[in-house]
Amino acid sequence: MERNLRLDWQSLVEEAVKRRKEQKLTQKQLAVLAGVSSPMLNSFEQGRTSITLEKALKILRCLGLA
Repeated sequence: MERNLRLDWQSLVEEAVKRRKEQKLTQKQLAVLAGVSSPMLNSFEQGRTSITLEKALKILRCLGLA
């Protein structure tokens, strides 16, 4: 059985930012927890960069989204 999965990337990023703020984490703190650079996290939150699935999942896991 084949399924077409769609991902609303902008909504996912918005939810990630919302959760980071709810958890009172700075971008720098979340970057350290996720094992990514601060500039990478900033770009992720701004939607300005392509990011590997591995790095995106690291960020999302820290926020309970993956």
